[in-house]
Amino acid sequence: MSDDATSVPWRSPFLHVALASSLMGVMGVSLISPALPAVKQALALTDAQASLLLTAYALPGIFLAPVMGILADRYGRRAALVPSLVVYGISGGAIVFVHDFTSILVLRGIQGATGSTLVSLAVTLLGDRYTGQRRNQLIGLNGTVLSVGTAAYPLLGGALATVHWAAPFALYWVGVPVGLLALYVLEESGTGGESSSLDYFRDVVEAVPTREAALLYGAYVGMFIVLYGALLTALPFLLGETYGLSSFSVGLVLTTSSVMTAVTSSQNGRLAQLFTNWQLTGLGFVAYGVGLTGIWLAASPVQIAGAILFFGGGQGLLLPSLDSETSGLTGERFRGGVMSLRTVAIRIGQTIGPPLFTAAAAFVGYHPLLLVTGVVSVAAGGAAYVSASRE
Repeated sequence: MSDDATSVPWRSPFLHVALASSLMGVMGVSLISPALPAVKQALALTDAQASLLLTAYALPGIFLAPVMGILADRYGRRAALVPSLVVYGISGGAIVFVHDFTSILVLRGIQGATGSTLVSLAVTLLGDRYTGQRRNQLIGLNGTVLSVGTAAYPLLGGALATVHWAAPFALYWVGVPVGLLALYVLEESGTGGESSSLDYFRDVVEAVPTREAALLYGAYVGMFIVLYGALLTALPFLLGETYGLSSFSVGLVLTTSSVMTAVTSSQNGRLAQLFTNWQLTGLGFVAYGVGLTGIWLAASPVQIAGAILFFGGGQGLLLPSLDSETSGLTGERFRGGVMSLRTVAIRIGQTIGPPLFTAAAAFVGYHPLLLVTGVVSVAAGGAAYVSASRE
């Protein structure tokens, strides 16, 4: 499709598959986060133990995302995406029938392994098909759709968790029909299996600018440490323990962040005409910090909901900008590998964030921890923006 096209191809089954895959991927955590207090109470867990529901999901992706990148580039996007969606749906949905916490963590690990690259594969599909500002536009649209999902999922997960702690997991079964749709819509592609995995990743490393790639992946790690540690783990426990909010009310507060993320990411195409992706990344971290500092200052759940509007805006700046920059690091041949390394970086952040914040909070409390994180985010974001403006 040409870069000067201005309309979104809403009727394209290809676009439907990409967006639906992203929605399934982001469901992995946003659906469960507001249910953490309910799971903790039902299974008699500590904060740190309950947070393992997020860590168990994130950890396998660190090791398996590169494998999925190889599959996507060598054997085609369909070969990687279809089985991932189907197994993701089955393993996540099966938790409804399990009540042993160890078994639940095993199923979450399987689900995380197969769901580790769903969003990255969706971005890869869009990067393959579109270029230039159109790529920014549709990756921004993908970010908007993700934000709509992350806005709806906490409400849905929180509401279902008030009925039964395991009820939210039933929604993961939707991954199975989405996988079948991808099987029908996507075409076979790939480069074949001529080279070894080691040769493949050596070629990927040689094909991308090392400094820019390191900065991009480092930004992903930092972003998701803060997102998963502060917003999706610390804040639900803070709201439950300090204000006695139900899972549904926690989900309602988290939704305000996602709504602002959706609004902001929908403007990524326009913002990309005014700022570079790196400038937008710096501004995103500044907004993160302002939101977290606002949570520290807030004296009620309503004020907290207002503060995390800034956090959500930061997320809406960060993810589409980083995804667009990463997608453009290399051509189609290695894009799956480059985006799988994006997933590795994200999974590292997702794995570190929850236990880091619950462990630190055990010593200093959630409020001081959020303040320190906010100050560091503002400083890092400001430095990134100034550096990008000078280049």
